[in-house]
Amino acid sequence: MKRSLWTPLLLATLAGCEATLPEKSPAMAWVDVSRRAGYSLTAKRLDGKLLSDGRYFQLQPGRHLLELRLGYERHGSGTGSQWRHCRIEIDYSDFVAGQQYSLYAVAMGHSVRVWLRNADGKRLQESRAARCEV
Repeated sequence: MKRSLWTPLLLATLAGCEATLPEKSPAMAWVDVSRRAGYSLTAKRLDGKLLSDGRYFQLQPGRHLLELRLGYERHGSGTGSQWRHCRIEIDYSDFVAGQQYSLYAVAMGHSVRVWLRNADGKRLQESRAARCEV
């Protein structure tokens, strides 16, 4: 009985912690990972180092290599639907301190694209060819 009382409280506490984002540093660039229905896009690595939270990250100005993981459902003819997972890289050389960026994914069939966009929504960099698996 005690376990059933503590479990919802623990889950609510953990969910609240995950939703909290740190304050943005004006000396860093800030990157948000856009969430969309039907897609699971998360940031995995920055310059080869694992990120602690795949929803956002801050980075020093300059050039950086971002590694992302995209999951999406692909509907095939005669085969039903398949969930695909893709490893995607974006190499961008001009991150600016104090600026906010976002990552946006689109997948249609076997074609997968992720764009880095500035705060105004302008596309700055397209991802390299994605490596996907079913």
